[in-house]
Amino acid sequence: MRLQGEAAEKPVNFNISGPYRTFSTMGILNINDLKEGMTLAADVKNKHGNIMIRQGMTLSEKHIMLLKAWGISDADVDGFDRDQLNEEEMKTVSPEVIEVIENELRAFFPSLEGNEIMSEIYRITKKLKIKQVMES
Repeated sequence: MRLQGEAAEKPVNFNISGPYRTFSTMGILNINDLKEGMTLAADVKNKHGNIMIRQGMTLSEKHIMLLKAWGISDADVDGFDRDQLNEEEMKTVSPEVIEVIENELRAFFPSLEGNEIMSEIYRITKKLKIKQVMES
């Protein structure tokens, strides 16, 4: 994962249990978690360091599409972090649906403790399964 903007200069902590990176910054969201109306907390730069979208800009759907086209993987946004965004999304889903999906995923995912990469894969898989159930 490549950090963009000011987040790239912020310190990175290493998890003692393995070579997984944990970030001390809040607000770094995956490109797929960005929503129209979010405000950038830092400039979004391409791999050459050129500013693509300036800090303080409010994201539009077009901005998000362009970030994806440019291959930007994440951005630092004001007022949101991954956990908060996940919590907000879970409020729209019934606890019964979440329980069924979590039980199903436990069969595929062993203990996730200390493994941030697998935890992220689990989070994304759960999110996609919930979206799939909600659309059907």
